[in-house]
Amino acid sequence: MSATPSPAAPSPADPRLADLRRRYRELRSPLTGTTHWSPEFVARDLDLATFRGDNCYVWQGRYFGEAERLKYYVYADYVSRHDPRGLLAALGEDGAFGCQTHTFERFSTVSRDLLDSVNEISFLDRHLGLLGRQGTTIIDVGAGYGRLAHRMVQAVEGLGAYFCADGIPESTYVCEFYLRHRGASHRAPTVAADELHEVVAPGACHLAINVHSFCEMPYAAADAWLGFLASRRVPLLFTVPNFGPHPTACEEVGTRQRDLMPAFAAHGYRLVVREPAILEPDVQELVGGDNHFLLFALAR
Repeated sequence: MSATPSPAAPSPADPRLADLRRRYRELRSPLTGTTHWSPEFVARDLDLATFRGDNCYVWQGRYFGEAERLKYYVYADYVSRHDPRGLLAALGEDGAFGCQTHTFERFSTVSRDLLDSVNEISFLDRHLGLLGRQGTTIIDVGAGYGRLAHRMVQAVEGLGAYFCADGIPESTYVCEFYLRHRGASHRAPTVAADELHEVVAPGACHLAINVHSFCEMPYAAADAWLGFLASRRVPLLFTVPNFGPHPTACEEVGTRQRDLMPAFAAHGYRLVVREPAILEPDVQELVGGDNHFLLFALAR
């Protein structure tokens, strides 16, 4: 296992971060509501110098636990066998900003960032033909540090635009930094929460993405985001819950998850695809976790 140090990183003293924090406080919108992502949690679990490390964005060592290297190999083997476009080899991983990596002769260097991203893109390509479509515009709700946005820009040649949105000011700040560092910000702009209604026009987006985000925010916030997506007439929504096959919201940290399906239905989103993130039960058991991929369509 290795993690590559980075020569430059986001700074907690950056005036841009202070400005975003002020603006999000003043917005007083349910879109910025928090439970899991409280200011105390962010201060404790996010190191800006290593924001791609094992922290609040992507669990790595904590996710795989014992026999970590073996589990990375099993997961990489699975992803490679379900990757007809060869994205795993094409996208690559440099370990920047503290990202934990493993290097294998067969797969070169892999990370959870890379493996999860290829697995998610492969799902979208399998069900929507994403990699062959031209001009697809996406909005990512809870985009974090821009993990999937970076990989989408790398992988999808015909991508129209990939808007990155988040209700956490630190995430908006880091996402801006990371996508600019990757040279991807022109195709994947980061949109602050108080600019969403102005920047994202109704009918502009073809797909919304929410990976491990609704399940970490209160019901009111998730409901507000679903309402925003419906108001923008986003016809498809791909989401990945943290806890099994059903979307939930986090009403109390570590104790109570609330069923989010009524909110999806209320805003016109109906489930059209649900499948395990890892389709082979033996591999899922070896790697661990119980993630599922859910695809919703707007019914009105």
